[in-house]
Amino acid sequence: MRSYPEGASAVSDVLAVVLGIALILTVWSSVLRTVMTPQTRSSRVALWTLRAVTTAGHLLARRLPRTGRQRVLELCAPAAVFSMAAAWLAASFAGFGLVAAGLYGVRPHPDDLAEVFLMRSPGAALAAAAWLSSALMLAAFTAHLLRIIDAFGRRERFVARLAGQAIRPPDAEAVLAGYVRSGSRDHLDDLFAEWAGWLADVGSSHVAYPVLTFQRPAGRLCWLKAAVIVMDAAALTEAVAPDWAPPHARTVLDTGTHCLQRVAAQLGVVVHPAVVSLQGREERAFADTMRLAVGAGLPRERDERTAEIVFQDLRRRYAPYSTGIAARIFYESDTYESPPDDGVGAAESDTPLAC
Repeated sequence: MRSYPEGASAVSDVLAVVLGIALILTVWSSVLRTVMTPQTRSSRVALWTLRAVTTAGHLLARRLPRTGRQRVLELCAPAAVFSMAAAWLAASFAGFGLVAAGLYGVRPHPDDLAEVFLMRSPGAALAAAAWLSSALMLAAFTAHLLRIIDAFGRRERFVARLAGQAIRPPDAEAVLAGYVRSGSRDHLDDLFAEWAGWLADVGSSHVAYPVLTFQRPAGRLCWLKAAVIVMDAAALTEAVAPDWAPPHARTVLDTGTHCLQRVAAQLGVVVHPAVVSLQGREERAFADTMRLAVGAGLPRERDERTAEIVFQDLRRRYAPYSTGIAARIFYESDTYESPPDDGVGAAESDTPLAC
């Protein structure tokens, strides 16, 4: 062990110990805040790491061709998660290093650090504490990673099921018409209840674990587009047949609006008020939308003009937020490769993401 440099001050030793302990406690506060009690927001370390990694990834992706861009964007979320773990470990070891410097005169030199952390010095107990802290931190990170994977799976299972029926916002009326034709209002209500539960889960999980927002979709339909589709179906029901509409139609709209607005706020997305929301529906006139829904059996309780006003009033509360989030996380420029099947030509080998 190296000796203290001449003239070393006891005050500086005490300061190093205090700073080291403060750094260790701060790191563990971040770990517990991120892993054990994320609640309605994540820790600052998780957010800062995510912003740094995704910003760098997006700057790089802008300069790459389509295939390379997609590969970079797919790696942003995993890289952010593991960078957060690396930051925890580095800060933890730095904190224990400061404590060792204050108590045992350890200098930031490889030989001194090796003696302490290999427990070959009087600081063996401190080294044991450092290794125990690191082991517990890795266990906490593993639990955190498993929760993220589970939440991602729940999000994508619903989206994959919906993708069999719809991939664009104008498909919402076709989905609604299919259920209305079955003649069961209760069945439609059950469907809306399921969608509301999914939106509530997406909202809470994506705010608690913001890396999920940047995790690329598993298929052609992204979760933002899926949310708009199901909410458009509920909004159309409320606009055309408010008295007939199942109770959970309003629940879907309230839950989904809250979900998208919370995620947008966390990303710093600002949406300017608009009288009309046409995001994704520019090519479909409301008259055609209403004709399809009413033709399938949806009761016509409002005239077309009034129904359109109500539909737009509901839609502008959520659709612009979906578009803003998509732009912020680069969904709008994604492409996904189609599986090499059966004679698809080279020009069709890349299928655009429906977001």
